[in-house]
Amino acid sequence: MIEVPAHTPQSGLAAIGLVIRSKDGPRFVFHYPPHPPTLAPKHINRYGTELSVEPELDHGAEDEDDSDLEDAGYQIHPNFAKMNLNDGDKSNGRKKDTILFPDELIEFPDGERLWPWDRIGEFMTTDLESILTPSRAFHKKRFILGLDPLHFVSYPIHIREDGTWKKKKAKKSKKSKEGSEDGSVIDEKKDDKVKGKATGSEDGDDHGGMTMFNVVFMLSLPIEEEDARIAEMYDHVIKKFNKALAHAQASSDYVWKESELILSMKEKAREDRRPMSWLWSNILVKSTLAVAIKDVYNGIANSDIATVRLATNPALELSLQIPVPPFLLSLPGPTEKSMPGLLVTTANPMLDEEGNFDPDYLSKHFALLLLDDEDRIVNQLQHDNSELIEPVLEYIQMSKPTLSFLQVAQANAVELHEILLLAQHLIYWRKAIAIPPLHQRDTYIVNPNADHHKLKVAQLAWSKRFPLSLSLPNFLARISAAPRPYKTFLPSKAHRGVYLEMLGWLIRGGWVTRLHTFAYLKIWPEIIYEVEYQMKADEIHKRTRTYSTPGNTSSESNDESNSDVDKENDPSAPLTTEQAAEHARLDRLAAKEVAENQLEAAEFAKKPMPIATEHPSINNSEHLHYMTPYIIVDPHKISHQESMYISALGKRFEDPKLKEAFFKFLKYFNGMESLEMMPLKEGMKRKEAWSLIQKMDEHILIVRHW
Repeated sequence: MIEVPAHTPQSGLAAIGLVIRSKDGPRFVFHYPPHPPTLAPKHINRYGTELSVEPELDHGAEDEDDSDLEDAGYQIHPNFAKMNLNDGDKSNGRKKDTILFPDELIEFPDGERLWPWDRIGEFMTTDLESILTPSRAFHKKRFILGLDPLHFVSYPIHIREDGTWKKKKAKKSKKSKEGSEDGSVIDEKKDDKVKGKATGSEDGDDHGGMTMFNVVFMLSLPIEEEDARIAEMYDHVIKKFNKALAHAQASSDYVWKESELILSMKEKAREDRRPMSWLWSNILVKSTLAVAIKDVYNGIANSDIATVRLATNPALELSLQIPVPPFLLSLPGPTEKSMPGLLVTTANPMLDEEGNFDPDYLSKHFALLLLDDEDRIVNQLQHDNSELIEPVLEYIQMSKPTLSFLQVAQANAVELHEILLLAQHLIYWRKAIAIPPLHQRDTYIVNPNADHHKLKVAQLAWSKRFPLSLSLPNFLARISAAPRPYKTFLPSKAHRGVYLEMLGWLIRGGWVTRLHTFAYLKIWPEIIYEVEYQMKADEIHKRTRTYSTPGNTSSESNDESNSDVDKENDPSAPLTTEQAAEHARLDRLAAKEVAENQLEAAEFAKKPMPIATEHPSINNSEHLHYMTPYIIVDPHKISHQESMYISALGKRFEDPKLKEAFFKFLKYFNGMESLEMMPLKEGMKRKEAWSLIQKMDEHILIVRHW
């Protein structure tokens, strides 16, 4: 089956080099590929949802002359100016390639020699080795050097000041173990011996005086993408690879021994005047570190996963990759780089139960969709010697894109955490993606981010995989005509399996995406009026009880304001002029407040009593004309008044089952939770859940998007 590859952005990796510093000074040990490209890769610049690309004009070979070499900075050595590049046959340009990428020794008229491995692109390794071995201030820090047209990015590793490559763990002393609370004390005598070493590794072997090493990644990137792509490469590849080599060096002097081997082979090749192709082939045969560098380059440069095995004791294995986003939450803006072919969906399997993003989390309510034919994936995995291969192959057989991880675990009596672990393994190795389970009652639309430039190629794969179906353009046209449940496209129930397989193929290629249903809680004016009426009635009732008569209010106010005075003076004593005036003022205020309350109560009594109708949405009573419906955005974060709206609405449902479902479903009415996922999360049958939601549709605002 011919598959259309998913969107994998170019890494911009031009080469990888190994540089060390020892007692003999800095040395540029090895680089791969032997002749790295130095120009930024040509790629299509598309932004936002732009799909059209203007064709590049081919100016022909007439514009390419030898002067372009000088303008582009290819005069990498002063003696190149003395050589006549115009000699020889110009018909095929092999003379230029020989000079730019020589394979054998170049001898200049003045007797100077240039070995082909002594330069990388436009730069001499003797110049690079000194500036790519930075001081200890850059130890385990990001190091970036820009030399047009390349960026040299690395994570330098220096030897520790005590002469080791790794900090030793604190050893426990038997004597101090009894007297100390934590029972852990450093053995000072042994520590002093370690600090006294000038050279040596943890196992006592001599590391030849190597004081630092640096695996440098050379990147050729477009200017507008430099910062983001460098940070991406550094975090996911450069830092991890250098840390792995640091561990290997600390355990067995791996980097130094491999460097010695490569350097000795290069010196031997100089003596024997060997070509670079012969030397590099032999290095890749004998040096496992050179093979590791090659594997990292081939994997990352091709936007794939690099699997590396370092021949240490025990062997160290690691995998490196620049993560490729499996989907987009929204379409890129007009100034953002387009990523055609990626699925656009808000269904994120890495959101935990509280809605927080966790890259190590995988929702149990999602399903696994293989990114290739099952037989092809099985054949690829069978060549792997990993311990997980057998369980993974067994899981692939029991997994279906129509079943969630939880359903697969329950159907096969397997622990859920084991299913999630195996699924994450397949997702990490880009063999599958996590999607909401496929269902014939769901609605699917054409992916707005579909890469229509690949439609012709995809049509060939589609017709070969489904020869009896409509052509791919016609099938997509039917889906895009009007959103409707997918089951309406099925000719009969017997075609259900085939059409679900077709649906999985379309999602895998980024051609269609699911149309999700979201809901907000809508409060109609009738309920708003009922709540406001009740709140006002309670307020008036409270005031009436507090201020029953002016005399009582005045006495209470007087008691409160003159409590201290009454305690000291005789209550039977006559009031002073000031006290009498104060009493009179308080009586007037209380009488005024009571009068206002009585007036407000009289006005409130004129308002119509709230009446609960069967359908609040069509209540056109005159007293509701000035009110508009109210939308509760998030039921988890509500005010006191909004909680009263919800309580009043809940009382409207007379059916106990419906009332219980309303308060159970309430958390999904926030515009972020897909209602299609609700039956899975609540453990309900889909038909039953949607039947209950339809009975509430008068009180929810429906929004549909991807």
